[in-house]
Amino acid sequence: MKQLLLYLSVLLLASSCYDDLGNYDYTELNNVTVDSISTQWYEKYSYADTLKIDPVLTLALGGSEDHLKFEWKLMPLHDQYNQDSIPVEVQRAGYTIGREKKLSYPLMEKPGDYAGFFYVKDTLTGISYKTDFYVKLRTAVSEGWMVLCEEAGKARLDVISYTSENEKLVSHNIWKELNMELGKPHRLVYNYNRQYTSRLAYCESGTFNLDPETLQPSEENNMIWQFSENPDKVEIVGGATTMNSDPRRELVVTSEGELYWRKYDDLMHGIQFTFPVNKLEKNTEYFKVSRYIGYTPYVVWPYTRSIILYDETNRRFLALESKGKKDFWGNVTYEANDYPNELSFSGGTANYDAVTGKDLVHMEGNKEGYVFAVLKTPETEDYDIYGMMTNGDYKVERTHYMRLRPANSDKITHFAFHPLFRILYYATEQGDVYQFNLTTPENKAEKILSFPNEHISVMKFQCPVAYVAYADWEKAREYWLYIAGYDTTKEESVSGIFRMYDFPQQTSAPILKQKIDQLGKIIDIAHRYKNDYKK
Repeated sequence: MKQLLLYLSVLLLASSCYDDLGNYDYTELNNVTVDSISTQWYEKYSYADTLKIDPVLTLALGGSEDHLKFEWKLMPLHDQYNQDSIPVEVQRAGYTIGREKKLSYPLMEKPGDYAGFFYVKDTLTGISYKTDFYVKLRTAVSEGWMVLCEEAGKARLDVISYTSENEKLVSHNIWKELNMELGKPHRLVYNYNRQYTSRLAYCESGTFNLDPETLQPSEENNMIWQFSENPDKVEIVGGATTMNSDPRRELVVTSEGELYWRKYDDLMHGIQFTFPVNKLEKNTEYFKVSRYIGYTPYVVWPYTRSIILYDETNRRFLALESKGKKDFWGNVTYEANDYPNELSFSGGTANYDAVTGKDLVHMEGNKEGYVFAVLKTPETEDYDIYGMMTNGDYKVERTHYMRLRPANSDKITHFAFHPLFRILYYATEQGDVYQFNLTTPENKAEKILSFPNEHISVMKFQCPVAYVAYADWEKAREYWLYIAGYDTTKEESVSGIFRMYDFPQQTSAPILKQKIDQLGKIIDIAHRYKNDYKK
């Protein structure tokens, strides 16, 4: 009986609730849908472009848009994360760039990545609708090729920037109004990383870290302030940011062969270069280190790979490593070695000693994890190619050892290894370019290009950096060969020529993809990557 009474009570309660629900009037919301705002990045130029967006609104129930209010916001991407614990509403209040439905906003923000927000508020219901978009701002010097030139004995910088695969912008002599004397230009050294990027210009008056927004040198960015002893002048001729070592390091080499390094993770804290490390541990003899640094330029696990150096004084390969320590559970942690040691090898298919007795003329790492080096026997024109594989736990295998068989008699001036194919390219003093196949070392090199009346100043491949998103056309350029120099018959101010070649197949003839002339007398080139906005 009690169960029946309880059942009847539940039915009465449900009936009462149903009656109450029936007393409400429901109105279908006139929801707003926003279209015509791109999901891809809007790529624009700061101080030059206008951001124009014309959104298309759809109201679920139709009708006019008179009751809608609009607001556009644009804020630096990193400010979304509210690092200073400021309320989001307060933080975003200063980023409003428009209150009309159709946006037309002249972009005066600094180059960088920005998050955008389009708010539509229905004043009848109080409901707001938000659509996100993203904007990448750059200047004519934010990304592309930095071209160091000489004109009338003074340094000049030209910049080649790409707005798309087939569109480019060439800026000539961006240091023209510079209020300081740099003297003759010598070299560009570009060390990209996510915390502190060094875009170094080494000239007669010293080495300067170019401003990330304008690429202008200044006394404030003189590299003497990055050294604890504050020398009168620093002449940096080589460097690297190694991401495949533990700890990750930034290295620089001076014109006198001094080697300095600091931890990658310390850069954001302003840690300076302290003392030169171009000697063996517990040894008082300093030697001259080559400006060429052999390392894997891609992020590859494990992060325990040797950085290969060359001692020019004693003509030997060196390695900069870390000491491994096991904890109670057998986990290994690594503590950085301050000084390099003579390179010891762990097997491999080739056979040679770390002490070579030869002069290093070129060394670089490639996409496969190899480090290739070209060495010249003193007082001869004999060149040998050494190949090494940098494995985990700082092990290095000897993989190649062969004689370069040149097909020329004039002086060789530049070398470049293909990032994937086992091909060596070299240029001569006469302006010729040759190709040597490492897989068929019994065959002589083959001439593939010739530039009469031209001086080749630099020849290289562009090695992509990690943590950067590339379009397909940008990825393809990883395998282009870049050759830059100047026409000796023309005036310095317009003598520079920059050529770009593709090799669709391993041994195919080069295909000229682009030629840019009327540049200054080219001394050196370095590619500046996107997202490089930090000091």
